Amino acid sequence: MKRKHLALIATTSAFVLFGAGAFTTQALMTSRIEKRINTELPKASDVTASVPLVDMPQNLTSDSIKSAEINIGSYSLKGSKAKSSIAISANNISKSKPTLVGSLNITATIPAATIIKSAEFENAEIVGNALQVSVGASGLGQALLTPKFSNNAIYFQLQSISILGNPIPSSSLPADIQNQIKSKSIREISVPKGLKLKSVSLSSKGLSVNLQGSNIQLGKLGLTL
Repeated sequence: MKRKHLALIATTSAFVLFGAGAFTTQALMTSRIEKRINTELPKASDVTASVPLVDMPQNLTSDSIKSAEINIGSYSLKGSKAKSSIAISANNISKSKPTLVGSLNITATIPAATIIKSAEFENAEIVGNALQVSVGASGLGQALLTPKFSNNAIYFQLQSISILGNPIPSSSLPADIQNQIKSKSIREISVPKGLKLKSVSLSSKGLSVNLQGSNIQLGKLGLTL
């Protein structure tokens, strides 16, 4: 019994030491990722990263990091002075430089205040997943616009309209009105080489733009994002 008890203590101690070492290594690895992001994406600030603990054995023996989640609190997207937040999911990140990322999923969120301020519509405000604006004489009507995208352009499309609380089918409106709304709101965005625009959505946080790509060199991304 005494030997079994000693063996249990030894095993438990080993697991504790391994766990402590794994957490230390994990913290060191995330710190290195954060430093590399700050170096290769110089416009980024408030950078935090996380690496799954379960991936640590593979990460230590491989020449790449299996996956990482990276959050950038503030980033000035190319062609925009507005500060956006960026969430990045990265897979197969090379440890050597230049940093090559096997697959990349980026979601940039432009703050709601910025979207409302830049909207070329009267009394704009975000309601649910749409932009609500005043329409008609004296602004007696309200229209809901939802974000859409085509190639590298983002625009708003009429979802519904109501006059004095009475809904009017958007399909009944002339096509030229729909085109006016699109032309008034359309914005071209700079999509870095290797990435594709996959989706856009609106929420109380702002306008979120999702980009995805593979075999992306981090340093080149920093020059074009």
